[in-house]
Amino acid sequence: MVSRIIEITNKSGLHVRPAARLSKAAEHCTSKVEIVYEGAVINAKSLLNIVSKAIAKGTEVELRCTGANEEEDLEYMAEAFQNLE
Repeated sequence: MVSRIIEITNKSGLHVRPAARLSKAAEHCTSKVEIVYEGAVINAKSLLNIVSKAIAKGTEVELRCTGANEEEDLEYMAEAFQNLE
């Protein structure tokens, strides 16, 4: 397992549109991709799980990847977080 702390920089936080982009990006990963927010472990491949947490701008979350390609998947997902608009 590898992880990284990510700050949500999208001005509206993780509402439906950016959450959909993240879950779509996570679906391309072969690793298990999780977002840890306030102690809750969220399956990043599930749009509903992401949206249900209403994560606001400026919040720090932990991004975790577990699997054969975890390093590559972590980099891919970190870039996806940075490209949210």
